[in-house]
Amino acid sequence: MLTRSAKIWLVFAILLCSATTVLNLMEGRIPSVVLAVIEIAALVVLLVPRRKIGFPILCGCYALSFVTGVYGGLTGGTGLALAIGASAIGSLLVPGLTWVFLRKSLPTMA
Repeated sequence: MLTRSAKIWLVFAILLCSATTVLNLMEGRIPSVVLAVIEIAALVVLLVPRRKIGFPILCGCYALSFVTGVYGGLTGGTGLALAIGASAIGSLLVPGLTWVFLRKSLPTMA
């Protein structure tokens, strides 16, 4: 059973990821767009059919997103520390907060 706060977070995360996907599409970052679409699908799987398989998929996509963010930052002229820092914040925010809200629900999900 998902708590009300978990449901609200998942809807907010879906909206946040959708907005980021549109921005990445407008910038022509196709690998980031593909990963973001999978991330959104994983969030929907957590919310609607309430399947815990969505969480490892979400984490895997964000790990790949971190790598593409660092690579994009380095090839775009950003310094190594800034590229790693910015990518880490973006890649840890959604999965980290999702775990915080779902940590009690994940063991009981199908």
